[in-house]
Amino acid sequence: MSRQFPALFSPFGIKGKRFKNRLFMAAHGTGLAENGTIGDRGFAYYRARVEADVALIVTEAHQVVPLDGQRYSQLSAATDACIPGLSRLAELCRQHECRFFGQLYHEGRARAHSVDGSEDVAIAPSAVPDERFHVMPQEMTVTMIEQVVSQFGQAAKRIARAGADGVEILAGMGYLHAQFLSPRVNLRTDGYGGSPEARLRFLRETLLATRRATCDEFIIGIRISTEEYDPDGLRPEEVLEICRMLDRQGLIDYVNVAGAGNHGLLGASYIVPPMFVDTGQTLSLAATVGQAVSVPILTAGRINQPHEAERAIEDGSAHMVGSARAFIADPMFALKAKEDRSDDIRACIACNQACIGHRHAGFAVSCIQHPESGRELEYGTQTVATQLKDVMVIGGGPGGMKAALIAAERGHKVTLFERAERLGGQALLAQMLPGRTEFGGLVTNLERALGHSNVSVQKNVTVRADFIVAHSPDVVIVATGAVPRSSGGEFEGAHAVTAWEVLQQQVNVGQSVVIADWRCDWIGPGIAELLAQQGCSVRLCVNGEMMGEKVQSYVRYHLAGRLHKLGVSVIPYMRLHGADSDTAYFQHTISGEAVLLEQVDTLVLSLGHNSQCELHPALSGKVQQLHAIGDCVSPRTAEEAVLEGLRVGSMI
Repeated sequence: MSRQFPALFSPFGIKGKRFKNRLFMAAHGTGLAENGTIGDRGFAYYRARVEADVALIVTEAHQVVPLDGQRYSQLSAATDACIPGLSRLAELCRQHECRFFGQLYHEGRARAHSVDGSEDVAIAPSAVPDERFHVMPQEMTVTMIEQVVSQFGQAAKRIARAGADGVEILAGMGYLHAQFLSPRVNLRTDGYGGSPEARLRFLRETLLATRRATCDEFIIGIRISTEEYDPDGLRPEEVLEICRMLDRQGLIDYVNVAGAGNHGLLGASYIVPPMFVDTGQTLSLAATVGQAVSVPILTAGRINQPHEAERAIEDGSAHMVGSARAFIADPMFALKAKEDRSDDIRACIACNQACIGHRHAGFAVSCIQHPESGRELEYGTQTVATQLKDVMVIGGGPGGMKAALIAAERGHKVTLFERAERLGGQALLAQMLPGRTEFGGLVTNLERALGHSNVSVQKNVTVRADFIVAHSPDVVIVATGAVPRSSGGEFEGAHAVTAWEVLQQQVNVGQSVVIADWRCDWIGPGIAELLAQQGCSVRLCVNGEMMGEKVQSYVRYHLAGRLHKLGVSVIPYMRLHGADSDTAYFQHTISGEAVLLEQVDTLVLSLGHNSQCELHPALSGKVQQLHAIGDCVSPRTAEEAVLEGLRVGSMI
């Protein structure tokens, strides 16, 4: 029993089944599915969390229809092929007293995947266009509805046969069942639309089919959003009445409360809310549903600390509290909380870069802080090196810190040198932008891990090649980062400054500002927001198709809304040529025409970075092993630096 979190680590029951604590890992797409099933990589991913004391795993959503060659990695329970992988997971869960639910869903009109590149036919209760995916769906016939209901029942039967404790029907978040429930999407006038009871019929029949296909002890719940943040979405009062009706009819054993939707961009951005959104954003929604029904309430949504989960259990907001990204950032989240080591938890910073960012790009989820996630088979367990070595790491940014940590974990003698007075590198600048304070958690978490390690950290030390050679280390890892790139344009008479200088308050900025954003990442928009908040008139000129083009879409959506509210003018397709005392000169990247922006007091350059790579060639051939990682190899992001630190630390 945890002294710090007694409520969170108290046992709990649903339908007579005991849960050893109140923490669950919420369903989330992993990108690890193999031909629609849980293979070795997916199993290793779940195992890392199951073995670390989580009480319940809800699998990523299973399609109830065959995937038929679809390349986008998903699970499917449409055939018996799903049973072996699920059975393996069920046995693992039994060994560790962890419960296991399979989530089931159908996308409906929220369909963005294809088999061969051509656009599939999406289905929905009515032919109402979708604003997020720009899909005009086919209206389902009654026969089609009955077929989907049967598919849900058969899928639940397979999951039950595999040994799961229950299933969770994804009835909200803008997917097919939510589309039937919404009077703004379901315009039917037959028995499946026209009244709240008729709109509920599809979900009611799905739940009945699921119950008929499974045994009495099997747990059946729903995940539903009380706030979908879109004009087409369900309203809180509608969801409350839906939950009341299902509860009164005895069709559900629990409600998992969410707060997001797939109808449009705003609602979608809350599916995996970035750091712009407050933590624990679903807890008040869960509490409201809990007052309306008699069944237990589960919820998950940007809960990255056990303290918040403890309060939610104590005040009755929920009976179980879950997270997805918290367990991606730290698979040991539950165990560390149980052992009252909450300060050692690697808290999720909601950057969305390697989790949902990887997922949307078609890759397995991971974490910029903990790249071992999604790569458990390669890096899940570090072993002591057969030959212990003297290792020097030059550069105390995220990549250097990770390399030092992994090398020390493997038994090597490690010294980390940083020329500044603080560790962290560019991450210290990133946290200074509006709404991005949590990005500094990347540094905080790595520093705390260093404090528990045997790494010798030397700050305020500038290391040169002759110093390194004189000490004859076995291994040198160069992680010296990068500096702002200056443009080759003409800037005579212009007040041109870098984004770094603005953040570090090293320059005065005039009232009228133009930002030249070549990188199209979060720096340009962040500087724009910062200066607009200070009262500047800001024009953001991006060398791409859109602002934040390289940023994960949910982050970009929030950035776009924030900049619009502040009156920032965003101009795409801009190539910087130069500036003078009051004019910035650009060229349209497509038409080639000149674009002159006049009445400019300050031009802010956000043009990417140049590698600081002088040390690496100076050491070539002079030390036994030499490695370079992160921006000193090629300027990218913290994700690549940390991943390369892991890889190098694991191989020496």
